Amino acid sequence: MKALDIANLFISRHGYDIILNNVRLNALVYWAQVEALRARGQVAFEDRVEAWQMGPVEPAVFQAFKGYGRRRIALPRGDVPADDPAAQELIEQVIERYGFLTTYDLVCFTQREGSAWRAAYQQGAETPISSQLILASRDGIDSPASKGTLASAIAVVNQTWPNTFRILKNA
Repeated sequence: MKALDIANLFISRHGYDIILNNVRLNALVYWAQVEALRARGQVAFEDRVEAWQMGPVEPAVFQAFKGYGRRRIALPRGDVPADDPAAQELIEQVIERYGFLTTYDLVCFTQREGSAWRAAYQQGAETPISSQLILASRDGIDSPASKGTLASAIAVVNQTWPNTFRILKNA
């Protein structure tokens, strides 16, 4: 399977319920690679992952969707892989674990201390992030926090805003 196949699965299965831009999509594709390595001991795709400034990038995925800029990716590029239960299960695991994170949260989590990106990144270079580097890192071991993220702050605002508005309106 190719990284673009994984990206197309994310878009076809979750592009309607989460906003996928190029940075977020590349991060989720990377986490699919991490989860496959940790859970199955094999890669989800053979394409090279590189450490870019904003996080891990699969160049073919980036190139396929760069025309969107920072906007939401609306449609897969090319064919969506036929019914592949293992790939679909992997996509669902990644969404369950990382899908609640905003793009900003994914960038911060991916670049944290102990990450493969942090070990590989060299400013101005597109350094490979190998399977060995991923397995030597904390990626796939550490879980992203559901508190202290931009996503959790947005959820709190969304939950309290209607009540705040009602209080102000009645004052």
